[in-house]
Amino acid sequence: MKTSISMEKRGLIIGIIIAFTLAAYFLVMQALNLAQMIELRFFNVLIIAGGICYGIVSLKNKLDEEEFYLKGLAQGIIISAFAVIFFALFISIYLSYFDTLLLEEIKTKTAYKQLDGTTIFVSIFMEGMASGAIITFAAMQYLKSVGTEGKRAYHKESETTHIH
Repeated sequence: MKTSISMEKRGLIIGIIIAFTLAAYFLVMQALNLAQMIELRFFNVLIIAGGICYGIVSLKNKLDEEEFYLKGLAQGIIISAFAVIFFALFISIYLSYFDTLLLEEIKTKTAYKQLDGTTIFVSIFMEGMASGAIITFAAMQYLKSVGTEGKRAYHKESETTHIH
């Protein structure tokens, strides 16, 4: 009997992997003295995009075409939510308790002078979920059409061979 992982569990697993990857990237940037460069957050989007696309493509391989679109959207949002919650929690704890100097440096470079752990968590969560939703929607627009041409051609070919 083949057991299938639920969409939520798959989202949790992929989300945790993404969060660990984001945390590792942050710690490497911290070790290289580049963590204060807020512009490097762009690479966070690439890490999240890779995880979301992996999750959606693995779901696409398991589902029929008719049920894929809405479940694919849900899968991307679930992955985003878990990844962003865990990463935002990590960053807010790290900056609040382990590297308050970096927190002070970020305060001087941004318009937010009242930064604390909660504000950091909410900011990262909102930014991450917005990025995750955009990535999910863009990936779904692409993936809903990829592979369907081959299935349609196969069905047309099989219909014509049954007629003759």
